[in-house]
Amino acid sequence: MPEGSNTGRYTAVAVALHWLVAIGIIFNLWKGLGFDDLPKDQVHAAVALHKSIGITIIGLVALRVLWKIGHPGPAPLASLKPWERKLSVGVHHLLYLLMILVPVAGWFAESAWKGSVGKPLVLFDAIPWFHLPFFNGMDDAGREFWDGIFGETHEIAAKILIAALILHIAGALKHQFLDREKQFQRMWFGK
Repeated sequence: MPEGSNTGRYTAVAVALHWLVAIGIIFNLWKGLGFDDLPKDQVHAAVALHKSIGITIIGLVALRVLWKIGHPGPAPLASLKPWERKLSVGVHHLLYLLMILVPVAGWFAESAWKGSVGKPLVLFDAIPWFHLPFFNGMDDAGREFWDGIFGETHEIAAKILIAALILHIAGALKHQFLDREKQFQRMWFGK
């Protein structure tokens, strides 16, 4: 049996990927919501970092999904009521969907943006990256249309992601402190 599936804990790789993705998402949500409050001379660097982390999150989530396929997590807590189990599964599925949708929509918006023509993405000021090619040869009006569609999708999905994260965290806190289950130990390092 794969590690984690019978121990009541997630594997060390699953834990590492969970927390790397969580830190990246929380940082990007915090930064993304604060762009308007930054001095103008700091906006470009903040947006560049936001894009770099977003692209990284796509890769980490892909690794997480691939790892999960070969290494299923532990069984749900036996103490969960049926509605809690359904809610937990639903929130987890929503989180996975949004962990992909939010950064991919941002990448599409960046690729469609008319200001991106001839300017490659550079992740973390060091790694050359590419824009998605779907908008090559499109006029400015077409690019603005798609930039608007994907930009709005990125923003709305990010707000839904915040709500799903709040539900996820509230559920973990409830199980840890009210139900006195060892919820945090399942998704943490060590024994």
